[in-house]
Amino acid sequence: MTVLFVLLAMAAIGAVGLAAAGRLGELPEAEPDRRPEYVNGDPTFDVVVRGYRMDEVDAVIDDLKRRLNDAQL
Repeated sequence: MTVLFVLLAMAAIGAVGLAAAGRLGELPEAEPDRRPEYVNGDPTFDVVVRGYRMDEVDAVIDDLKRRLNDAQL
């Protein structure tokens, strides 16, 4: 009986390890949120480990480039 419990515990630990490693299935891809929110006309960015989310910063820079090009015409 003890051997059965040991085998069940090992199987449970293995299943948890596989689930933690993502081997039992994958989550669907999340849709990126590329538009930053504006507060009083100034953009606010999500803070991540190494600063701000670069896709949000890039979106604001591209928008500013477009506005400058439109203003020069």
